Amino acid sequence: MAPAPHEREEEIRAHLELYVEQLVAEGRTPEEARREARLRFGNPRAKLEEISDMSRLPIVDALWRDLKYGVRVLRRSPAFTVTAVLTLALAIGANAAVFSLAHSLLLAPLPYPEPDRLAMVVTHYIGADGAVIDTDISQDGRQWEAARDRVPSIDAAVLSGGGSGVNMILGETAVIARQQRVSAGYFRVLGVAPLVGREFQREEDVPNGPAVTILSYRLWQRAYGGKPDILGQTVFLRGEPYAVIGVMPEGFESWADPDLWTPLRPSTRGEGGGTNYEVIARLRPGVTWAQAAGELASLSTPDLFESRGRPREGVMMVEGLEPMQQAMATSYGLSQPIVMLAVSVGIVLLVACVNLAALLLARGAGRVKEIATRMALGSGRRAVVRQLMVEAAIIAVLGGAIGLGVGYVGLEWLKDLGSDVFGEWDAVSLDGTVVAVTLLASLVTSVLFGLVPALQASRIRVQAAMTDGGSRSIAGSARHWPRRLLVVAEVALGVVLLVSAGLLIRTFVQLRGLDPGFDPDGLVTTTASMQDKRYESAERVNRLFDDTLRRLEATPGIEAASVSLELPYARLLNLGFAMPDDPDLTRTITNAMYVTPGFLDTFRIPLRDGRAFTDRDRIDTPPVAVVNQTWVRIYSPQRPAIGRRIAIMGEEREIVGVMGDVQQTQSFRLDEITPGPIVSLPLVLVPASQTTDAALRTLHTWFWPVWTVRARSASVAAEALRTAIRESDPMLPIDDITTMDQVMARATSRQRLLMTLAALLAGAALLLSAIGIHGLIAHAVQERRREFGIRLALGATPAGTMRAVAGGGILLAAIGAMLGGLLSIPATRLVEAFLWGVTERDPATYAAVAGFMLLVAGVASVVPSLRILRLDPAETLRE
Repeated sequence: MAPAPHEREEEIRAHLELYVEQLVAEGRTPEEARREARLRFGNPRAKLEEISDMSRLPIVDALWRDLKYGVRVLRRSPAFTVTAVLTLALAIGANAAVFSLAHSLLLAPLPYPEPDRLAMVVTHYIGADGAVIDTDISQDGRQWEAARDRVPSIDAAVLSGGGSGVNMILGETAVIARQQRVSAGYFRVLGVAPLVGREFQREEDVPNGPAVTILSYRLWQRAYGGKPDILGQTVFLRGEPYAVIGVMPEGFESWADPDLWTPLRPSTRGEGGGTNYEVIARLRPGVTWAQAAGELASLSTPDLFESRGRPREGVMMVEGLEPMQQAMATSYGLSQPIVMLAVSVGIVLLVACVNLAALLLARGAGRVKEIATRMALGSGRRAVVRQLMVEAAIIAVLGGAIGLGVGYVGLEWLKDLGSDVFGEWDAVSLDGTVVAVTLLASLVTSVLFGLVPALQASRIRVQAAMTDGGSRSIAGSARHWPRRLLVVAEVALGVVLLVSAGLLIRTFVQLRGLDPGFDPDGLVTTTASMQDKRYESAERVNRLFDDTLRRLEATPGIEAASVSLELPYARLLNLGFAMPDDPDLTRTITNAMYVTPGFLDTFRIPLRDGRAFTDRDRIDTPPVAVVNQTWVRIYSPQRPAIGRRIAIMGEEREIVGVMGDVQQTQSFRLDEITPGPIVSLPLVLVPASQTTDAALRTLHTWFWPVWTVRARSASVAAEALRTAIRESDPMLPIDDITTMDQVMARATSRQRLLMTLAALLAGAALLLSAIGIHGLIAHAVQERRREFGIRLALGATPAGTMRAVAGGGILLAAIGAMLGGLLSIPATRLVEAFLWGVTERDPATYAAVAGFMLLVAGVASVVPSLRILRLDPAETLRE
């Protein structure tokens, strides 16, 4: 261990005193001895510094000197330093924000014990070549029971979808609580026991089982004050009492962030007859993934997949396992947007590094004499490179530190912008891992943008650089090629982002330009849950509908009102159906919804043929249906639809009308329908008054009825909706009141979000590219000022000189645009899943991007070349 400084001082003082004593012993006086000892020994402070220098490693001392010198150099160039640091901070901040999303949602382990042994049971669709072409986490009741009872290597549980609202009574107030329906063993499989009480038992998870619930810690604290005697108390859900049997720990995470859990009571009928379940599993101790997957695959007989219908020719369905985190991220649409954003911000960071490298190259050309002087005084090339790399590291560290602040702000902005689309973003934070990765990325970027300029700056001819004309030795075209290549690279990378953003913008424009099929102006809506004990009969449901509509229609300012099972632009119920007069019809799937008689008038949907529903269509009259034009085109192209009979929702009905098409969120695929986020799918309307008790109970498990009014004033419509429902049933809570324009905007919110983010990142890359081209031309003009002055003096025109200079920047941009176009072909696969109405190789988008990039490059090249007009040839010759 090295001695402390004060110990070294004592040692030097002791040596000096010993020497003095030796001289006194030789006959000198004390004063003479002390003076001679000091002369021979030297300055004690200098000796102390010499010893300190000898105790340090040479590289540490050299780096410390380089660091101090680098700080002084950067302080002398504040404009350059601020520009470089802020450029890097913005790019690193964007990467920190997006990496926070990726780390939290895709990379960080799930917050459960042994998350690497958690899985989801999935159905793989395997092509003829043996490759998996699609994976679906949805399972039906038969698949659930097979996994539970016939696969001993896993401990399994089941849930139904995400979370849904449920009517809850708190004191004298009715509220909507978010519930999640899960089977017995759900919390056991996740590995998290209730904080208070117990989880569901097998005998509670059966049809007509006891009404019990488990509360979230948040609801327990908010509604019940965290009372320790909560177990056994009664809460009113869905109009009936439920006994509280447990409370989950604080911070427990589950799908859809529910307020409470209730038993799913899975079966193979009703809800379990379709693929409405999700099965989670935990590998039992000692079991491998291959062993569990093999046991599941052995179940894969054709009869197990009856609810899915027959697969496409050459496609086979096989049960399998997928790690839970991967399955959730893929199924809930989290992976693709985050990967797309991560690649985009990565490209922006590369463009920033390329731009900084170009700036450093230009700056290095201006420091030739400084570097030549250092080398002439004995500094080697390696020392020069090290000095310049230290300066780059200082910029990177400052950029990384500020970038963390930018990343925090950017993450909060991303959460505000995207939480409506991706609710999972709300819980993301900028944690220690993100900070560490960001700082590491900062150091890596210092190598990316600092190494080439440092090597280039160290390759100078010292003797030529020290002369007055030495700058000419570095003004040749060879020294400009690195900067030119960097400009081409940043333009190419910018084009990749611009093409992706352009494709997303065109997609959004196409979606917004679709004919909705109705008039959305003046439509205001709200919803309420009918999954309630008080509304288990069709008579009671229709009485509520009739009563509320009567009150709404009597309200001044309300032009029309109706109730429907969901809305256009929403994900509707899809059902199988049959045509008794056409038993060979096999593609029998359609969207369906019940409506009240005023539905078409309220939405102003045109009736193309036949009639609409009226008040005469009641439960005791012949069942009827109305279909849309797409249904007719696909299922009755050769015969008039009016008068045909269709078996749907448990009834055989006569088709009495054909309505116009309306846009819907795609819920299934047909070969005749182009896939997209919103499309016109086959649709069947049935009267709400002719829907059976059993059908309503099943429908209201997943869907809520929607009250819609048409009014000139949104505030009048909102108050009318609140009043009508409150007066009809004071204990029926309603959800948010929204306009139809907001509903339509939500249907394309994912495309809008990705378009906005892609456009911002592409704009940043475009700006950096323009700065790079501007800097290249500006530096060329400054460096070649004497040459241009001589040319002008010899008869060259300013316009011609400007064209020659600006043309170089435009030519580099054109080369970069061509390379970027080629790179965009594979890169656009990342956005392919979000495109609609435009292909990933859309020529119009590529041409528009190239033209726009060349326009920006032209402006960025012409502006600095205008300095040539200010050159005075006479003054140049005098110089």
